[in-house]
Formats: sequence, C-alpha cells, structure tokens
Amino acid sequence: MKILLIAFDQTYDFIVPLLEEEGHEVRLLTKCERMPLIHSLKSTTYILEQIDEFEPELVINAIATISYLPSSDYTYIGNSPESAKLETHKWETRQKAEELGWKLPRVLEECDMNKMSTHDALTYLKPKAPNGHAQVWQVPANTTYNGYFSPNIEAYVEEAIDYAVGAICFFTISNGSYHITRTMANSVGDGDGSHKNIETGGADWTQSYRIYDLPSDLETAFLAKCRTWLDYAVTRGGSYEGIIEAGITSSNEFYWFEQNCRPGNMAEAFKSGTVQDWLAGLTTDPTQSPPVRYKTET
Repeated sequence: MKILLIAFDQTYDFIVPLLEEEGHEVRLLTKCERMPLIHSLKSTTYILEQIDEFEPELVINAIATISYLPSSDYTYIGNSPESAKLETHKWETRQKAEELGWKLPRVLEECDMNKMSTHDALTYLKPKAPNGHAQVWQVPANTTYNGYFSPNIEAYVEEAIDYAVGAICFFTISNGSYHITRTMANSVGDGDGSHKNIETGGADWTQSYRIYDLPSDLETAFLAKCRTWLDYAVTRGGSYEGIIEAGITSSNEFYWFEQNCRPGNMAEAFKSGTVQDWLAGLTTDPTQSPPVRYKTET
C-alpha cells in the first residue's frame, strides 16, 4: 500500500522503516520551506501537490493545524475540523475543561495584544483562536508582550503553575471511540525540581525532558479525569493519536494544560505491538493501538 504521512519532525521517524519492512511504499512529509506547518493554506497547497504526484492509498495527517484533506481517492486519517479545534482553539477548550471539572491556571489578562501589560512573574501567552503563528509562548517576568503575535490578535495570559508531577495521557480516537494507550510522568527543566505549565521547546529542550511511570494512585485518578475529557473529545469526530497534558500538585489537584490532537514527537519504538496494530488502531479499532516508547524514558 502507498502511504503518505504528514507530521512534525521526529513524530513518525521510527514508523517509516517498520512500514517499509511490511512492504508498504511510504512518503513522509515534515516541515520544510513549502510546508511550514503553521501556515495552513501554504502547507495544504504543497501537500495536495505531493498527493497528486505520489497517488497514495492512505493519508495519515498528524498535524491539527493543517487543513482537513479528505478525498474519495484515498483513505484519510486525521482530525475533523471540529476535533482540530481542541488543539487550536485553546480558549474554547480551556472553558470546556473547566466545565468538566479540571482546575486551570488563572487567567491574568485577556485582551488585544496591543493592550497587554507586563507581569512580575513567568507567564504563558496564548491566542484565543488560531493566528498562523506558534500557539504558546513562555514569557519571562517583567517582559513586554509586544511582537509575540500581531497587535490585533485576541490573546490571554496564564499564570505559571508550580506542580509536583507532570502527567501525560496518550490516546487514539477512531471510528467514534477512544482507547488510552498509556500514561506517563514527565519533568522538564534545569534539574532544580521546579515545573511549569507548558514547555514551549527550543533546540535542546528534549535533553532535559525525563519520562517515567506515574505512581499508581495518581495514575488511577488521572485516568478518571482523562476519560471524562475523552468522552467529550470523541464526539468531535476525527481519527487521530493525541495527548492530554496536565500538572498534579502536591495536594493532588489536577491542572489542565492542553490537548494536542497529534502524537508526541519523541517516540522511538513500540513498547508492545506492531506497526500493523498501529495502522489498525487508526483505521478500524483504537483498542489495537500499541503504546510507544519515548526517548529519555526511565
């Protein structure tokens, strides 16, 4: 089968040779000059050109910000327009998470970018809706917000939450149901034991990103919170792998950070299962989706 994969850098790197070993012909599209990922129209034009040239039988789109690409010429696996909003429309998603019982970082300010003030602590700047640029910025204390987004963009500022444990839930949604493939704890930073509510990346951020198992009592409570959210998320349609990121305080309060409608980008192997299980999970039955192993996992 001819398979076209659309993903962020590193997301599907380990999957390509596994698919090829099974006899599939694979083309992987990742960030390039003609597909900058965050500029949907430009990227979609390039992808459609690649589809015309490659003539795939299966297209797997793991990027929520890329336009919906269904066609009768191939099987399409990816977000629906409504499921994609769970990642791209952060204000709307935040409100729904609160409605479903999650705690949220306090909003310090919401207004047009040209009206933003400065704050005397680390904060996170997020657009209320997609804006064609990066979705989240970590802003140091006493720093102006000018230049992060266009002046007329509506945005909001969240406080940074100190928490005891970072938690991630990995799941697959397909055919109107979901399956949680695994959970994990994580820590990001400079080793001083502090945690903040979003790690926004940088060239070397993976070097300090550590993955380990959640303690069993926290995992049980975290899974219950995630299932409440996924019962809602599955109603938005789409077939995709995604993650829920949260912070757990020392008093066991669960703070919602975000849902990404795409897999994490540090996978290096399947913990169990095969690439055929992975394909089946996305196309037919999410319970067949295998958990993956991640770099820096301990």
